[in-house]
Amino acid sequence: MDRIAIIIPALNEGRSIAENLQTIRSHVVSVSDCQVSLLVVDDGSSDNTAEQVLAYRKDDPDVYLLCLNRHFGKEAAISAGLRAVPDFDAVIVMDSDLQHPPALLEEMIAQWRGGSAVVEAVKLSRGSESAVKGSLVKVYYRLFSYLTEIDISGDTDYKLLDREVVLSVNALPEHGRFFRGLIKWMGYPTTSISFDVPASTRQRSNWGSSALFKYALSSITSFTAFPLQLVSLMGILTFIISVVFGFMALSDKLSGQAVDGFTTVILLLLIIGSVLMFSVGLIGAYIGRIYDEVKRRPNFVTDNKRSVLPEDNE
Repeated sequence: MDRIAIIIPALNEGRSIAENLQTIRSHVVSVSDCQVSLLVVDDGSSDNTAEQVLAYRKDDPDVYLLCLNRHFGKEAAISAGLRAVPDFDAVIVMDSDLQHPPALLEEMIAQWRGGSAVVEAVKLSRGSESAVKGSLVKVYYRLFSYLTEIDISGDTDYKLLDREVVLSVNALPEHGRFFRGLIKWMGYPTTSISFDVPASTRQRSNWGSSALFKYALSSITSFTAFPLQLVSLMGILTFIISVVFGFMALSDKLSGQAVDGFTTVILLLLIIGSVLMFSVGLIGAYIGRIYDEVKRRPNFVTDNKRSVLPEDNE
């Protein structure tokens, strides 16, 4: 019998988590020759998410809970979940709000049994997101693909991973992780299933523009150093512009024409200052990432007293 764990990161989902767990369970109960466990990773919720999971567990003992001491972020919650279930034959990661349709679970398991080490769900539409946000996301995907040569267009964290893939992810030493990028980077045999965000779950995202920008910057800096090379290219471009302005000013001086130096100097200072500030910020982002890595702090800290894990029942 195959043992499959479904990892469900949750943050302040106390109002709906029990109902959503029941919905997820209803879509896997018919899968033959398979034991499916649900592991909710409570990412430092400030509501009663953990209590609701424990209450639901009384009716479904194959539901488990992993509590983090505080809010560490979704990437950390996924990492914590993967480390908690290394002995399962396969692991599925999905959102707790059902924006990842549970109806795909049975097909994902079938494709895994057919030989796919990774089965990923790919969005065809982005639900009720604004046109501006949708456009920015598309720009991000294209930029990430261009800079890293890893195509994650439409990818989500909704994936099924074979045990071998889970062990490989857990063995990676890096601190700052970008889950969907890492899975693509490892290059395991992959199949995909397309889906639209269900209309009934199209709710406002907990991610603001600032959080999305930080997420985009973190993912790009973790996979490529090309932006650092861009700093050198901008330096060369600035040098060329300065030389051109220099020759123009020298030519005007030699021809006896009046030189309005104030405007030119201000323009050059603005160009050089902007390039320098952008370069310092970009280099700072990479230094910050290096700083986080060399500290070797864990991605998360678990609350073992409140957690109920599969190994506790063995």
